[in-house]
Amino acid sequence: MLDFSEEFGSDDKASIEGVWVDMKGGASVKIARLGNPEAQRAYKKIPRHIRRAIEEETMTEGQSLDFLAKYMNDILLHDWRKMTENGKKLEYSSVNGLKMLKKHRRFRDRVWAYSQNEDLFNVNSTEIETDTKN
Repeated sequence: MLDFSEEFGSDDKASIEGVWVDMKGGASVKIARLGNPEAQRAYKKIPRHIRRAIEEETMTEGQSLDFLAKYMNDILLHDWRKMTENGKKLEYSSVNGLKMLKKHRRFRDRVWAYSQNEDLFNVNSTEIETDTKN
């Protein structure tokens, strides 16, 4: 049998605070779910003319990148572990998060993909991650 709550129930706290996702080399990132209540509130605070420019794709590529990286850094990327840049350990901070999101398209794409993976925020999966990662 399939229990709806177990299979499809989301952990609301994890959706906002984020879950740890393993990456290569023992590294991990803590990512919140795109569309969580905090993310929705932040999107609604964006001035209407900017939202329209985003939705109609009339921003320049640079403006779009700056906006997206800042939004992801403020809302989706909460932390990381065991990350380096050019072989030097890079501690997580808001400044470093924004810098890496702007600099590395593939990192930005990965964070975005994780934030959309609903299974990461499932009631059962977050209970396991919380127990093993914290």
